[in-house]
Amino acid sequence: MKFMDKWATPLAGAIMIIILVVVISGFTPTRSLFCKEDEICLREWLTATSGWAAALAAFITLFALRRQIAAQERQIDHQLGNIEPDMMVRCTVGEDFSPVAQVTVTNRNRRPLNVHYLEVAPINRVKLFPHHVKIDGSERPQGKAFGQPGVIVNCLLPGKEDGRPPSTAVLTCLFEPEGEPDSVDEEGLARYHVKFGCHGLLHGDSASPCVIWAEAELVMMS
Repeated sequence: MKFMDKWATPLAGAIMIIILVVVISGFTPTRSLFCKEDEICLREWLTATSGWAAALAAFITLFALRRQIAAQERQIDHQLGNIEPDMMVRCTVGEDFSPVAQVTVTNRNRRPLNVHYLEVAPINRVKLFPHHVKIDGSERPQGKAFGQPGVIVNCLLPGKEDGRPPSTAVLTCLFEPEGEPDSVDEEGLARYHVKFGCHGLLHGDSASPCVIWAEAELVMMS
């Protein structure tokens, strides 16, 4: 559908131009497809301009209306809090200047989001250890989950309320290499291009699984 949204109008215009060129050219095999043998083809098509031009305009208008309706639906979903949470990942340094992955999860959904687990894809590239968890600036102790690869507890983000900013969790994770890096530069920095997957549950009348993905580059000394 995205293809049609982008190319419907240019394709419709191109088709009409091709038909017009064929009609004007008078090429006999193609002319018989659009005109009778005993009529002046170009004159007849120009006479019928109002008909096929109106059809083309209606075709273009339908797709314009479809895009407008889709935009309105997205706006309504945003206002009602029916959109998926989102995530951003960046590589930075921790308090001891060791490299860490900082995962920021923002819940713009009206339902509370409980984050359970972080994974890294492809597997066997990098092992992830959640170290600190903060929700809206408040530290959340991890207890027995501390030091277990990917495991997160006590990370419940409230649902979005009207007139209030969305709740945000900042997950600071240590990481260790398991596989070969994508590249190593002249300074000895190893770079890993990976995807982070955040697994959780959206709560409401019933709990539904929620998985958010984000790409990131992790850098460490080789």
